Amino acid sequence: MILIKVDKGNRQPLFQQVFEQLKQLIETGNLFPGENLPSTRKLAETLGVHRTTVYRAYEELWAAGYLEATAGAYSRVRQRNSLAIRTSESPQSLIKWEECISNAVNRIGQIYPSIKSLSNDILDFAPLSPDSDLLPVDDFRRCMNQVLQTEGASLLQYGNPLGYEPLREYLAKQMRQHGIATQKQEIMLTNGMQNGIELVFRLLTNSGDCIITERPSYASALSLIKYIDLRVIGIPMTNEGMDLDILEQQLQSHRPRLIYSMPTFQNPTGMSSSQSHRERLLALCEKYQVPLVEDGFEEEMKYFGKAVLPIKSMDKHHLVIYLGTFSKVLFPGIRVGWIVAPTQLISRLGRMKQVSELSGSPVTQAAVYQFCKQGFYELHKKRLHRVYRKRMQQALQACREFLPANQIQYTKPDGGYLMWFTFLNTKLNEDELIGQLWDVGIAVSPGSRFFPDKPEQVHFRLSIAHRTEEEIREGIRRIGNLLQKIYGQS
Repeated sequence: MILIKVDKGNRQPLFQQVFEQLKQLIETGNLFPGENLPSTRKLAETLGVHRTTVYRAYEELWAAGYLEATAGAYSRVRQRNSLAIRTSESPQSLIKWEECISNAVNRIGQIYPSIKSLSNDILDFAPLSPDSDLLPVDDFRRCMNQVLQTEGASLLQYGNPLGYEPLREYLAKQMRQHGIATQKQEIMLTNGMQNGIELVFRLLTNSGDCIITERPSYASALSLIKYIDLRVIGIPMTNEGMDLDILEQQLQSHRPRLIYSMPTFQNPTGMSSSQSHRERLLALCEKYQVPLVEDGFEEEMKYFGKAVLPIKSMDKHHLVIYLGTFSKVLFPGIRVGWIVAPTQLISRLGRMKQVSELSGSPVTQAAVYQFCKQGFYELHKKRLHRVYRKRMQQALQACREFLPANQIQYTKPDGGYLMWFTFLNTKLNEDELIGQLWDVGIAVSPGSRFFPDKPEQVHFRLSIAHRTEEEIREGIRRIGNLLQKIYGQS
């Protein structure tokens, strides 16, 4: 006879009490493999509970692997594998996992190099995202609550793979304000900029194909290029942007599947190309019939001077695919970006998205739409412009004050978060220089991350995104002091 009891005054459900006690009896060996359990009716009578209570307990035991049941027969205790228990020793695997890793994963290597733990006296100039203290969390929370209250049932289902239609309509209007003549049928929402880049690259290329990028270029895009097994030709940068004379030489000798460019506040240099440079780049794409993927990740973060329209605004022959994102102005964590492309490409991109992701997040996209519709986005941009204009001014002033022109070069961006520094005439390598910057309390992004090959000089990227005006000035002052020490010893 099975000796268990139930407490009807206990808050734990009766079936759960029966389940736990039978489970304990099996695990301790008081009920052994092959032993029959009483019928549900008999055990229910013994315990003074309804038969369905015992039935539910038996069902739970069967689901957990403690019972085996055959129609018309008693439920029997089965031999169940013991649970895996983690010990201090490294577990032994029957599979040599390193031999199972795909070639694609091995190609990308380490995307984000390990960084030492940051202490309070380290000024971190590496992150490229808006300052968390400036994010309008409360306004966005209200928008999220609103869309859940009004459209929650539909938004919590799978969405249209092209994205939430009202947001696509809003973005079409915004793009028209930037000179890009488009409509919602030519826009697809993505899970951030990186997702958009991957979708477009996969759409237009096959393994082993050649593409052209700026040199240096966006580090994560370079890792993606390795991952999907593409060959990359890096075109050196001038003060105007991509060196178009070298680009044309490469276009004459190669047939690249696409050109990937960031003409506005380029990552990592922060530079923007002029109107004439953009016109000539587009003319080359037209002449050689090469698609241009225009990454506008910081398009709206212009602080000084007159904004130059995107290359897509001049695209009369539908050669340009434009990529945008909310991540560098609003919240990186919401992962909402977009692609502007001809409708025949958008339909195929939508099918690709269905294969890998089914859809984006309708509820997040709807909340972003409400945030924009109610005017919060425009107010937020104006606030960011006020804050970051002062930060960039402080950075440029500190560079003029503390950095000797014969020891280091730096870019002078008109907007965005980034500056690019190049050491001159130094015998130290990148690891040594980045290490010495760390020793004086400065964390930056090593320049080699942004090259498809080995750079000729030592560079680093500095982002003002998360640093106050005072921290920016202090950080650049420390860099200047280090330069004096380095060059004083050479």
